[in-house]
Amino acid sequence: MLMKQPITNTSRSTITVALSLSVALAAQVATAQVLLNVVETGGDNEPTDTILAKWSGQTWNATVNNEPIPGITIGTPYTAGVFGSGAPAYVDRNHRYWDDPGTGTFSALAVPAYLVGHEYIMSGNDNRDNAGYRLDLTLSGSARVLMLIDNRLSDVDALNPPTFGPTSMQWILDDGWLPTANGLNRWADTSRPDEVPIDEGADGSINQYFSVYYKDATGGSISLFQADNAGRNMYGVVVVPEPSTWALLGLGGLALFWGSRGRRS
Repeated sequence: MLMKQPITNTSRSTITVALSLSVALAAQVATAQVLLNVVETGGDNEPTDTILAKWSGQTWNATVNNEPIPGITIGTPYTAGVFGSGAPAYVDRNHRYWDDPGTGTFSALAVPAYLVGHEYIMSGNDNRDNAGYRLDLTLSGSARVLMLIDNRLSDVDALNPPTFGPTSMQWILDDGWLPTANGLNRWADTSRPDEVPIDEGADGSINQYFSVYYKDATGGSISLFQADNAGRNMYGVVVVPEPSTWALLGLGGLALFWGSRGRRS
């Protein structure tokens, strides 16, 4: 098990400045449509429970009360927005991504700002143990695709990053996905992937953490596969335009927060 490392005043200051800058820059991004289509195969596809994956900009009628957000009723239209704190994670739960106010050992942890305001996918949490699961994404151009993976994968330990192996999302390693390395985690530690807090009851409490992994898609498509995570949480997906295009928007500073120092897990 990795040992906890205290967050020093220096590291807090560094992360605070980084977050403030990246939030300010991200706020300027006029999100263009990058995610054109998502084809799901191997999912549960139940018309009154776990429906097919949806993504930013899509509208559908709720099929279960209080899913994907509290208070919504069956038949009420819902349109998926962009990623950020408060964004619902799944089509068949009211789990949501949420800024962690921090308690006890760890300081506050915001959803990484480089993810905020971008398109994302809401799949079904019940698909987490479907061996034949697959998502085929069609993109408008080059993009960075980011996977948000439950820390408990394989070893059931929420304090460690996911553990990949032959029965635990081996395809992440085989296909060249890398962890981010910006220190945006509970330890402010660049040897760990950045983390996204998860509120599983939509009540403002933080229950779990996802680690962030990325891969650059230079063509117009990319495929994702099974989560191998029975009893825990299905992964999330965020799609961000190719970083090199941000210079045209005056957003070059955001490149500081990309995981170019990634390592294999």
